[in-house]
Amino acid sequence: MNVAGQAVIPVLVASQEKILDRDMYDNATSFDLDNPDPVDPTPPKTPVTAAA
Repeated sequence: MNVAGQAVIPVLVASQEKILDRDMYDNATSFDLDNPDPVDPTPPKTPVTAAA
């Protein structure tokens, strides 16, 4: 099975249709699938209570 080809086609189509988020695509990161506890590079969000 051509996995790389199956992943490239949607990216190409999204780019041609102008619906590809280039910032997200260009800044994508990866993690080791063999590591059971990958470190999340994004800082945790601070919860905010809603005003009544």
